[in-house]
Amino acid sequence: MTNNKLSISWKENNWISVLSPQNALAYFCQRGNPFYDKTCNNEIAKMQRLHYNQLQNMKGIEYTLLHVDEQSELMVIRKQERHSPSHVVPLANYYILQGTIYQAPDLYNVLNSRLSGTLYNIQKALDKTISMSQFDQNKGHSWVFDQAEKTDEEKNWVAPSSRFQKDIVDNLLDVLSARYKHYMVNSRVVEGASDEKRGTTKEEEKS
Repeated sequence: MTNNKLSISWKENNWISVLSPQNALAYFCQRGNPFYDKTCNNEIAKMQRLHYNQLQNMKGIEYTLLHVDEQSELMVIRKQERHSPSHVVPLANYYILQGTIYQAPDLYNVLNSRLSGTLYNIQKALDKTISMSQFDQNKGHSWVFDQAEKTDEEKNWVAPSSRFQKDIVDNLLDVLSARYKHYMVNSRVVEGASDEKRGTTKEEEKS
């Protein structure tokens, strides 16, 4: 099986009618789930019939329920490596949407996908523009805007992601941004302070 699991999903139909935030982690920790590491501490705790709280006293890979949005039926599972009761390192995030499990892309894959789609459209626009440009020694440059028939490549082109997938990613990014806010300096405040400082310097020079 390929290491890149961003293109696959998993679903267990028998769980759909009873799936809830209370059993979402148990649903994810099914042995048939390709995203689930069967050597993790969750599996060890399940085999030894330990309480879920005992995971914080163990070291190694574990899964935990990170976020729940009952309105959209979205639940986020985090894979993390525990080093101590107070120290864990996040490894990956997975989200359950209407019973289907997906691996959430990391920031690199999100940016790479968005930039690839943008560059593709820009390249196609430039190629189309060049094809409509012509030069004549007597008339100079001119444009021919005829409705040319689409090429086979244009007819068979498939979007790298659907609108539904983009909305899901945007929703996850909004959730993570709200949870882990980055405090940024307001550029206007900085510019205003710089202008005030320059004005004070000019007044000092006059005096």
